[in-house]
Amino acid sequence: MTLLTGEGYWSPLLWLAAAAGVVLLSLLIWSRGRKGYNRATEQDLPFLSGEKREGVHVGGGHLYWGFVEGLRPYVERLRLSHSGFVGDYVAWFVVMLAVVFLIVLVGG
Repeated sequence: MTLLTGEGYWSPLLWLAAAAGVVLLSLLIWSRGRKGYNRATEQDLPFLSGEKREGVHVGGGHLYWGFVEGLRPYVERLRLSHSGFVGDYVAWFVVMLAVVFLIVLVGG
């Protein structure tokens, strides 16, 4: 079964065979991996350069201070318009999608 197009041909069976080959190659690589992994041990924990978790905590209070202070008027306006109701955000998304759709249709 071959689909002829102006640029060449497309064979779904060929693509299916290629996908199966990629899956088999992935399984081969995965099967050759280490077998010594144990769940619910220290191997599950993230590696933090040998430090205790409490010692590597980076406080975020002053990390973004310049951004917050510089954008405070804009952030306050956004905070006032934030309702927390998902329906509002879906409505805005639909309106913006319609605007983009019109721009593509008229300008395209």
